[in-house]
Amino acid sequence: MAVPARRRNNRKAELEAQRAAEAEAARRAQEQLRKLKDTEFLNSLVKADRLFSSTQISQQDAAISSSMAFQDKTSADGSRQFEAGLKRQADSGRYSCSIKPDEVRMITQVAPKALAGSDAGFNLHVLPEKAAKDAEEQADIVRRIVALENANAKAVVQYNVGRALETFGRSEGDSGSAEVQAAVWTVRINNLEDHLRINRKDHQNRRAYTKLLHRRAKMLKYLKRESLERYYLCLKQLGLTKEMVEGEIVPPKRVE
Repeated sequence: MAVPARRRNNRKAELEAQRAAEAEAARRAQEQLRKLKDTEFLNSLVKADRLFSSTQISQQDAAISSSMAFQDKTSADGSRQFEAGLKRQADSGRYSCSIKPDEVRMITQVAPKALAGSDAGFNLHVLPEKAAKDAEEQADIVRRIVALENANAKAVVQYNVGRALETFGRSEGDSGSAEVQAAVWTVRINNLEDHLRINRKDHQNRRAYTKLLHRRAKMLKYLKRESLERYYLCLKQLGLTKEMVEGEIVPPKRVE
């Protein structure tokens, strides 16, 4: 028996309303999660894709400026623009291998002046201007080598782990307290989330991601038994809710 047209239209309208309600609920949940993740610690973490994409853009701009300045290299302004365009942009102030900005400042600013003074004082064939220029170029090379923009994704994760140790450490050198371990696992969880969002069939890292979720939940439950104040403060800084820790941990769906 044929279904009346009015009933089909009503069913179609119900399905469209249901889909619209589901989409609105998903949008609200996404907005709530975005607000939850808007914390000082999470905002201070470095995203490898954004960091490297910004470096690639600066390299393209430098290449374009260099090619334009090469055509007018005969003039003094064109020569200066050409030399500036050849330098790779890596001036975010973040460095790999746990190197601090004060140490880089010592290497790139204080040491070159001392080196230039020693070269000019002990070698009569080296002019002070040339010695200062050579020392400045060497310092710029060192700065670009240790810059985080020129490192790999593993170095970015290590930098974020260092940020977690600095933020949640209860004392200098603290790497074993519950807050520090939960923060370090959060850094690794966020890194795996970005990876799995692109590589959906990476089942090995999906299993590692699930194990890290359970480890973090276990550590935060221990912290709750020790101190409720530290527990809720840690949840707020990590952008978590108690349902994410005490509720059921749902692993990401497996994609064949």
